[in-house]
Amino acid sequence: MKEYFQKGLTLEEYTQFLGEQKDLHELHYRRAEISDEAVAALRGLKPRRVLVITEPWCGDSLAILPVVLKFFDRADSSEIRIVLRDQNLELMDRYLTRGGRAIPMVILLDDSYEELFHWGPRPAPAQAIFEEHREDIKADRIDKTEVFKRIRAFYGQDRGRSIVQELLQRLTASE
Repeated sequence: MKEYFQKGLTLEEYTQFLGEQKDLHELHYRRAEISDEAVAALRGLKPRRVLVITEPWCGDSLAILPVVLKFFDRADSSEIRIVLRDQNLELMDRYLTRGGRAIPMVILLDDSYEELFHWGPRPAPAQAIFEEHREDIKADRIDKTEVFKRIRAFYGQDRGRSIVQELLQRLTASE
């Protein structure tokens, strides 16, 4: 994991790949609601290395990655690197979701680059929206884009609170 982390992109390097998605990324970053309590809780934990597997074209990543970045930035306690899924399939294949290469995948590492836990590709409420319609998508009773619209609406209303809550739960359990 150390090699992946060290060759990972910084946020500045990653934004070069965003292209026309950069404005949306920045909007989600600004709108993310990270409570002072969540920041204080993170500051009370050991510093971590955060490795994120993503791609700039992924809608979930465009909503989730800015929240993850803002959360760890506000606590000023972790170093973050981003690796592109399609250039790191051997890493991605360690974190398959139901057999698929779903992103983003957030991997928390300790000081020795050992994995503490991973989280992704969506917070539970967003995943529940998808699961509610999984069979309808397969049977062509609903278009996948309609389900993704509902998930995007959730992200807009939630403003990252579910993501932060789930990450904090996992971080606290890993102490």
